[in-house]
Amino acid sequence: MTQLRALLTTLIFVTLSASAWADHRVTLDVITEKGLSITALQEWTRLLNDKGADSVKLRSGREGERVGIEEINLGRTQSYRVTAILGRDQTLHMPDGKRFTKRNLGELPQWFQRIKVGGEDELMRQPASDGMTRAERNEVLLKLSKPLDFNTQDQPLAETLGAVRELTGLNFSASPAMIARVKMLKAKDELNGYCAGTAMAILLRAHGLIVVPKREVGGVVNLHVLPMGVSDDAWPVGQPLKRSPADTCPVLFQFIEVEINRTPLEKALGAIGPRLNTPMFFDHYKIVKDNIDTDVDVRFPKDKTFYKKILDHILYQALLGIDLKVDEAGKPFLWITSAKRG
Repeated sequence: MTQLRALLTTLIFVTLSASAWADHRVTLDVITEKGLSITALQEWTRLLNDKGADSVKLRSGREGERVGIEEINLGRTQSYRVTAILGRDQTLHMPDGKRFTKRNLGELPQWFQRIKVGGEDELMRQPASDGMTRAERNEVLLKLSKPLDFNTQDQPLAETLGAVRELTGLNFSASPAMIARVKMLKAKDELNGYCAGTAMAILLRAHGLIVVPKREVGGVVNLHVLPMGVSDDAWPVGQPLKRSPADTCPVLFQFIEVEINRTPLEKALGAIGPRLNTPMFFDHYKIVKDNIDTDVDVRFPKDKTFYKKILDHILYQALLGIDLKVDEAGKPFLWITSAKRG
């Protein structure tokens, strides 16, 4: 088992390789409109020569010629002939509708790279900011909906993420500094039985980190480990409820007779937790960030009420709040976080 975990640690972080498509070629055939000066043609020839195409040719157009992409299969490699039009206003019109001028020519190498790795299909995709279409995002959701079948609490975080990789088939990506940081950390919570997406989000957030699924050019989706706050596309801690809170976790709304007199919060939660049969997870990052002291005594007046009201009342005495959440498969859990705004 130790050898397996060591192997997983070396596997979780990947560096993308271009070897699969490095031999693919792109030629650029530029049709020039009448009215362009010789000087302009010479300048554009120079500008296009180092922008990602393997060869560039500027020429006069023939009747009926249009922009387009022609794929030529050469066995193990692919060749793409891109036909573009350079207008009199010195705007380069590409087959996908993209327009390049001298101002944005720096984006042209990435445009050619997309052609090399996926041809016209890659170019015509309409992804969101994470690089994925809705169908691709649903596929990632399906993979991250697999429940963990191993213990996590107090385990090395890198090894835990390695096991997640084996479970989901999704690789992690991170900077060398982030990799070194993760290898120094341990998982703070027990997420065995919860889906990989929610489990990762909770375990990483405890250390001020997030995970962002992102599709790389060419189709591979990697899980990028990043510091908190650098992306709005972080995988969330839990998914939206599909049913009412009462239907999702009925026990929260069961009535009991209760009275709590000057009892440490930890002890009070320890007495309530087993009755709920629903795990509670603390938002360690936000609680520390907001400098909240959880080592406090709490009270609840003698009453007959439901568990959710009791939890709301005693947690707020420590400036904490509680939310009912579910993982990707709809399994409920309680998320305890700072009640402070911001």
